[in-house]
Amino acid sequence: MARTPSAWALAILETLGTWAKPFAATGGLAALGALLTIAAIVARRYGYWSLLPLATAAAAGQASDLTFWVPASVVLFLRVPVEAAIDRRRFLRTALLSTGTAAVAGESLWREQRLRESAVPATDLYPFVPPKSRGQFGDGLVRAATTTTDAFYAMSKNTVDPAPDPQTWKLHITVDGEPVASWTYSDLLALTREERWVTLRCISNTLSSNLIGTAHWSGVRLKQLVSPNAIPSGVKELAVIGVDGHGDSLPLEYAWSEGVLFALGMNGKTLDRTHGFPVRLLCPRYYGLKNVKWIGELRFVTQPYLGTWPKLGYTKEPRPHVSSAIDKVRVEGGRIRVGGVSYAGDRGIQRVEVRADGGDWFVAQIEPPLSAYAWTRWVAEIPLSAARMIEARAQDCLGGWQSALESPLFPNGVKGPTVKRLI
Repeated sequence: MARTPSAWALAILETLGTWAKPFAATGGLAALGALLTIAAIVARRYGYWSLLPLATAAAAGQASDLTFWVPASVVLFLRVPVEAAIDRRRFLRTALLSTGTAAVAGESLWREQRLRESAVPATDLYPFVPPKSRGQFGDGLVRAATTTTDAFYAMSKNTVDPAPDPQTWKLHITVDGEPVASWTYSDLLALTREERWVTLRCISNTLSSNLIGTAHWSGVRLKQLVSPNAIPSGVKELAVIGVDGHGDSLPLEYAWSEGVLFALGMNGKTLDRTHGFPVRLLCPRYYGLKNVKWIGELRFVTQPYLGTWPKLGYTKEPRPHVSSAIDKVRVEGGRIRVGGVSYAGDRGIQRVEVRADGGDWFVAQIEPPLSAYAWTRWVAEIPLSAARMIEARAQDCLGGWQSALESPLFPNGVKGPTVKRLI
């Protein structure tokens, strides 16, 4: 699930709805079993050398592919030899495994439905009105400046996401697991909150997919939850751990900074289950995978903490690469008009350029972002009446340009050029 390309993930989610996650988990098991069985039969009949093309393809692929093929190969070579003929015993075993796989999917769907029904619905938390003036920018060439809660992307590692009960849930603050303080949900709601616009981008985003959104968030700072004076000098990081077991960590100095917010509200309402009720982390320096949802513990640690994704080989410092997306291209009387968005985390965007068919770059008009943590919308014109390909590139406020060469998604997030082919 973690390595499913986001374009595929979106198609699965849109097509299967609540069946998507059970299908992803059990379908992955079924696919792995089928691949290993086929490979074992081929190797048994024709020799293990017959698998050399598969091994070569895996070695030539991305590192994330190797994290699948290497353990799969180990299982293949250690498994009991498989005969090509299908006997009654194998048929019964296959039927049993298939039934078990279907049962796992059914149980996951049943549990998901129960938790969804019991989840606390989002309620009004603070006055919120989307910025209407932003709708005039771009003349229809650019997506909306803000993302509605329903349209905001949502990803998690779980087959079934948690649904914490606000009556029993507590936020525990510890030092190496030893209690320091705890907060109830009503305690948190009584605190003075800050509000800000923040864009989140998923590390699973490809160069052509759209797991990114900008919302208005309301929350509290770490210093409101615990005094820095209460934390021993030997602490290195802040581990943020969800009730689902997913966790990640922040450098201590960044955790105390104004850039980090523990969000209780989104677009005027309390968080819903999908987006991390009752409280989630917002750390716009990083990709979305570090913005932990359903938080249950803030653990100050004296030793480096490896979260869910770093344990799988992702970087501990997943800072968003400079990226752009072309939303629309329109030809109007001898000119090509282009609109889109660019993003670089909390580094901001200071310049965007576009070009057609590898020609000269033209500077785009950029709209002031909603905040220092939000994406930048832009429009541009190219003096041509036709083109086969449009490119866009952006520069962050530290001077770094969007990469012209594509790199793999794993382990630092994909980077590369933004290209829209028109023909």
